[in-house]
Parts: sequence; C-alpha cells; structure tokens
Amino acid sequence: MRFLYRMPIFIILFLSMKTVWACMPHSPNDVFIARLQSSQPTLMDNQQKGFDLQFSNPRFVFRTLKMGFSYSTPEHWQSYFELKSIEPNDLVIGLAYAASGNEPANYKVVSLATLSCKNDKLIVDKPLVPFLAWNRVEGKCGHDSSYKVGILDGFIDEDQAYYLKQLQAKYPTCNKLNAAFPSGTDKRELSNSTDSVNTHSTSKQDSHPQISFWEKVKFWFRQWI
Repeated sequence: MRFLYRMPIFIILFLSMKTVWACMPHSPNDVFIARLQSSQPTLMDNQQKGFDLQFSNPRFVFRTLKMGFSYSTPEHWQSYFELKSIEPNDLVIGLAYAASGNEPANYKVVSLATLSCKNDKLIVDKPLVPFLAWNRVEGKCGHDSSYKVGILDGFIDEDQAYYLKQLQAKYPTCNKLNAAFPSGTDKRELSNSTDSVNTHSTSKQDSHPQISFWEKVKFWFRQWI
C-alpha cells in the first residue's frame, strides 16, 4: 500500500527528469573552439538544406582527457544555418554533437558565436542562431524569443560567466589563445620561419636524431599520468 501512495511522487519525479533532459540536450562537453575555413551549401541526410563546414584546429575545450576517449574525433561538420556574419579564418566558439550513433565522426553544429580577445580578455559574441537551452531563472525551457542566452549560458549547472572564467584561465592572454588556434596567416608565417631555420640547421641534424612516433606517444602519456 505504501508503494501505491508513493506512486504519484515517483511519476512527478520521472516526468520532471524527462522535462529537464528534453530541454537540456547540450552540456559543456559540446563546446568547441576552432577557426572557420569554409562553409558550402549541401543537402542533409533528411534532404533539408544545410551547410558543410570546415574548421581548423577544432578543440572541445571542456572535455577532459578521459572524456576524449569516449568521443570520436570529428571528421565531418554540418549545420542547418548559414554563417552569414562569419568569415573564413574567424575564431568561433560553438555547440556541436555527434548526430548519429552509427556515424560518430559526423558532427552537427547547433549554433556558433565569434570569439575574440582584446587586452588579454576573451570576448564571446551573441550566438548566430537560438538553440535549445535551460532557463535556470524560471526553471523551464527557454523556447520563447524573449529568453536570450549566450553560447555558454544554456547549461543547467552554471552560467556563461562561470564558463567564460574557465576559458580565461585556460587562455590567459591573447597570445595564448592565438597560439592554440593559429590563423592561416600565423601558419604561413610559422612555415616561412621554419623553412628559414631548416636551411640553416641542416648541418646540425645529424647530431640531433629524430624522435620516433612511439617515443612521442609515451612522452605525451607521461605528461598526463
């Protein structure tokens, strides 16, 4: 009999959890930073109009090393929205997830915002398109247009100010940010600089043997252990 009395409570809790999960499909694990390379019109799998996106140096910035083994490396990026105000080589921060369990390397980009840095302070612009977010103030889904959220502001746990602070600690200066996500110009300058150094260091290469691939892997793992 006690179980029957408790049934309404269990039902309410169950429905509440379903509502939360239905309204909160994204998490900090979906946040990535990259530089846009190109955006080309295409047809999605459901035959709706979409866009194939190309990024350089994409990185899911809130995933831990352990989490990284649970996700596939993105190989194909698509979105339903056009990147009208974002130019190639612009630095962006966005939300993306593996669209299908059968194709875990295919990622769907839900929304994007430009990311910039001025006086060693990170600046996140408004999202290009609205996305499904949790309204912590009112305890409901923020479907209505009056509920404005930042790209890092739709999570249950914390708001955008909190996550922006985490990013600021990760990339404390503009130089650190640009080094982690170099632009095409930066890469060309680095390549030219490297070529120049190589022409002067050929005679020294014999005294500095190359490190094997597996030695590099072991060195990388030792940094995390």
